[in-house]
Amino acid sequence: MIRPSRLSPGGLQASHLLGLTGSANAPAAALESDEVFYQLGDPGDPSPIPTLLIAVFDDSGSVTGRGGNDPLSKRYAEAEHAFQVVAGRGSPRELGAVLHFDSPCRGDVAPVPLTRRGMTALRRGLRFPTDAVGSSSLESSLRQATQLTEGYPGHATTLVVLSDFLLLDTDPAQVLSDLVTFPGDVHAVVMGSQVPDGVLAGGITVTPVTCDSRPGAVAEALFSSLVTHRPDSSAAAFAEDP
Repeated sequence: MIRPSRLSPGGLQASHLLGLTGSANAPAAALESDEVFYQLGDPGDPSPIPTLLIAVFDDSGSVTGRGGNDPLSKRYAEAEHAFQVVAGRGSPRELGAVLHFDSPCRGDVAPVPLTRRGMTALRRGLRFPTDAVGSSSLESSLRQATQLTEGYPGHATTLVVLSDFLLLDTDPAQVLSDLVTFPGDVHAVVMGSQVPDGVLAGGITVTPVTCDSRPGAVAEALFSSLVTHRPDSSAAAFAEDP
């Protein structure tokens, strides 16, 4: 395992740190209910250019286990909400895909249009895969993401990796180097307060999401990447808690 270091603005090197929205005062009802208590920004109009967003999920025990870096298990519900907001005003030239660290697995979803119809397929991937073993290795899904990207050469691609980045790949440093050189934009949504140094290099956009983050932090992070190429969009700050 790569030795983790404390996540702090001073250690970001060439990366971009998106704001951490944290609040220890979120109402209990908001944490215990599937009802959405937050609002995302305006998705804007469909992108004028073809786009592809690939979301990669880490289902390892350090994320999903008791006391893990997603203790409320809301990342999939929040990701679905972000996709759905954009798909409600989507276009066939905008594509979305879902992969898991256990890729290839039944939970993987090949690129589909970000439309209401496409959401039917995406939802199948926005849950813990039934055949997953909870891999902590990124290499396989990163290879799959690269292959998907090569199959859509005319698309502006964004890779969003949702993980604590406590990787157990055979050569983690090489995998992180491959992440930096991925043929598209890379957004690391870091689940937890610690992350290996290599994730913070090479201009990767980093959004930390900790156990203290308020509901909606994962949705907001994914939404910000989904609307990157959309005119008049805004990844607005969260609405006040009701």
